[in-house]
Amino acid sequence: MEQEPLKEGQRTLSAMKRPHGAILLLVLALPILVATAGLSAWLAMFTETSIFGLSIPYAIGIVGLLQTVLMFFMMMTILIPYERYIKNTNTTIEQVAKKGEHYVQAMIGSSLGFWDYAPQTRMLFFSSHMMSLLGYPEADRVTDIDFWYQHIHPEDLEGVKRTMAAHLDHRTPEYWIEYRIRRTNDEYVWVADRGRATLDGAGKSIRLSGITEDITNVKRVQEVLESRTNELQEATGAIEREIQNVRKFQKAVDASTEAVSITTPDGAIIYVNPAWTILNGYTVSEAVGRNHRMLKNSQTKQEVFIAMWEKISSGVSFVSEEIVNTRKDQTVYQADLSIFPIRENNQNLFYVSISQDITQRKEIDRAKTEFVSLASHQLRTPLSAIRWYSEMLLSKYVGELNDKQRQYVKEIYAGNLRMVELVNALLNVSRIDLGTFAVEPEPVNLVEICESVIMELTPQINEKQQTVERIFASAPQTYSADQKLIRIVFQNFLSNSVKYTQPGGHVVAEISTREGSVYIRVSDNGYGIPKAQHGKIFEKLFRADNVRQKDTEGTGLGMYIVKAIVESSGGSIWFESEENQGTTFHVLMPLTGMTKKSGFKGLT
Repeated sequence: MEQEPLKEGQRTLSAMKRPHGAILLLVLALPILVATAGLSAWLAMFTETSIFGLSIPYAIGIVGLLQTVLMFFMMMTILIPYERYIKNTNTTIEQVAKKGEHYVQAMIGSSLGFWDYAPQTRMLFFSSHMMSLLGYPEADRVTDIDFWYQHIHPEDLEGVKRTMAAHLDHRTPEYWIEYRIRRTNDEYVWVADRGRATLDGAGKSIRLSGITEDITNVKRVQEVLESRTNELQEATGAIEREIQNVRKFQKAVDASTEAVSITTPDGAIIYVNPAWTILNGYTVSEAVGRNHRMLKNSQTKQEVFIAMWEKISSGVSFVSEEIVNTRKDQTVYQADLSIFPIRENNQNLFYVSISQDITQRKEIDRAKTEFVSLASHQLRTPLSAIRWYSEMLLSKYVGELNDKQRQYVKEIYAGNLRMVELVNALLNVSRIDLGTFAVEPEPVNLVEICESVIMELTPQINEKQQTVERIFASAPQTYSADQKLIRIVFQNFLSNSVKYTQPGGHVVAEISTREGSVYIRVSDNGYGIPKAQHGKIFEKLFRADNVRQKDTEGTGLGMYIVKAIVESSGGSIWFESEENQGTTFHVLMPLTGMTKKSGFKGLT
């Protein structure tokens, strides 16, 4: 590795032999001069005319010539080596200067700033590039260490001082530190200092010289890398947690008593739990990769599958108890099926299906429904007799009743009507559940049916001083519907609005066409339905808590029957309600009318 220029120059000069004739010349020159001068004086004073046959002037001249020759010889012998030494010295100096210039150019090219600090005098030198790094003109110079300290970030200053002191005290082999330094625009940049102390003969640090490099971009890259590393670590931790959750979920699903399967959007099975294999008789290897169509049974109605694919393909969950499946051993069972689409970016990733065998429950429900139907039929006969006898008594056909007797008979008559209403509702529900009710469409006038229901409710409306707004302008002239069934829809909507709206309230009835369908709307500003109970409004025997406190009468079967009538005809029903603000029910029925359906009897 190339040595530093100054040290290499010193080593080169030390290796050259320095001439030693200069000292000898100084030592001999004076005696020679004194001797020749003394000889000349002696010749002049103590000889009269000649010496060795030569005249005195000639003798003195010869002595001077010899002195000159001797001095010239001595000088030439000494000056030639000195000239050679000087030439070699100049060559070495030039080489050192060139190498020093290369070092300077390298520092400039590498954007390094040079500095030099004298601890004893606290004097400081900053190179032009060092000044430029801080945003000062290159011509400016620094002479005090305090200038440096004032520009170091306050949080880093003590660290710089400690690091510098440790190196000057020989506790560290090198001065090296990274810190922030302020530019003239008050912006802080990251720099790295690297330097070494120069020692005197006693080993004491007399100078500290080094370079400064701008590492702001490096720090930014490091910050980005650290941030990405942290994000990666967090993501890795999240993935590990998700893996643990998935394992927990899989254990829970594997331990579930309900059959669970996961399929791709095209229906290919990718997972089944043990309960699924037990329910359907297929092993995991036999199921994975196949389609659920292998369980399909012809008893399942085609419209069920159509509704299922319409919902799950649009990201809506599907629930049905109308599925009939066939096991591997060809035995048949009824299934309660729920399918939940798992979506991302409005796309279905896969479907999670949960099912269970409800054959036994269905048989029990059917038996209960048949019992209710039979019991209701049996109750209608005595109830009809009670009604007939009560009417006879109230009509005075068998004689006059006193006031107390008439009051009692009226109570019997009213109670009988409520019982008949309940029995009819139970009969309707049993026929709906058994699928035995008939639908007999015929041309009807929906406005007339609605008006007749309002007319029946007029006594209650007048008693509570309510107003009924009718919106029939765009109602169809005729509509193909079962008159009894559509009347049940209007009776339930309007009677509930009148019953569950305070005195002085307002009821709206609308019949029109919308979105290619017949639209029916009944709204009020009554008690409303608590938000927490919205999901139960169409269930059997449900009555909202707030109206149950105000009116103890009611079967809780009306909305269940209405929903069954609407949906059996291909229509849809929904509502909006807010407690103490009122309720609005909406119905859309196909413009083509209700679909004919065979059955034992219609609804009453």
